[in-house]
Amino acid sequence: MSLHESARSEPRMRVRARFSRTLAGARWDEYRALLEAALKAGYRLLALEDWVREGTPRNGTWLILRHDVDQHPRSALTMASIEVELGVCSTWYFRWRTAHPDVVRELRDRGFSVGLHYETLSRRTLADKDGGTAAIEDARRELQREIAAFQELFGPIRSVSPHGDSRAPGTSNAELLRGQDPAEYGVEFDGNEAMRGRGLAHWLTDRSAAEGGWKDGVDPRGLLADGVSPLLCLTHPNNWVSGPSLWVDRLLAAMLPRSRPRAGGRPIRTGTDEPRL
Repeated sequence: MSLHESARSEPRMRVRARFSRTLAGARWDEYRALLEAALKAGYRLLALEDWVREGTPRNGTWLILRHDVDQHPRSALTMASIEVELGVCSTWYFRWRTAHPDVVRELRDRGFSVGLHYETLSRRTLADKDGGTAAIEDARRELQREIAAFQELFGPIRSVSPHGDSRAPGTSNAELLRGQDPAEYGVEFDGNEAMRGRGLAHWLTDRSAAEGGWKDGVDPRGLLADGVSPLLCLTHPNNWVSGPSLWVDRLLAAMLPRSRPRAGGRPIRTGTDEPRL
């Protein structure tokens, strides 16, 4: 295929993938089966924050659970319910657009840890702000304000993690906290940076059903059967809901952009990348 033909085919491929995702069914049974298989194989399942704070235990086999809520915040509650039933815990990172107060509150009430999935630098790139070293320093100061605002709205947090944005290729939000002291930003650690040098055997990342289930075609059941450890399982709850549910959620977000007001405060808007400073 020529470059010209390839360029013409890309929009059609995106349309087919989106159409396939729209028709896809929910995968909650698959997620439950994954956790059950890990437990049956003798794995200890641990939230990412607990893994970091416990100092990287070496004995036994471990499955570390982390969730990035990039879309459809209500889907987080369905995934969390499965974990509660199985007696396991996990760490959840919310973007500003998905940090719905009712969802965050319910997760905290169930004993889960919550943090900010920051996109400070990519948001500046998309806004066509100047790049370079000065921009990095400006973005770091902005991130400090974001973390403080997130904690004011949702309560204390121990960690944050960078969001990857395909709309801003070449921009990495992870650059902001690399080599920095997290305490200066009001947290204990960055969820990505904290996993460096901890001897992870595999970083397992999900994909939507339309894209093939797991990144690089990895079958987690094979890893579990072989006792590979420690495994980090990073999932996005919106990849596990049905296509119709995902589209209904997007329509509701467009029609009802504001959640219930906080007591004595202003309404909290969801569905936007802008921080509530």
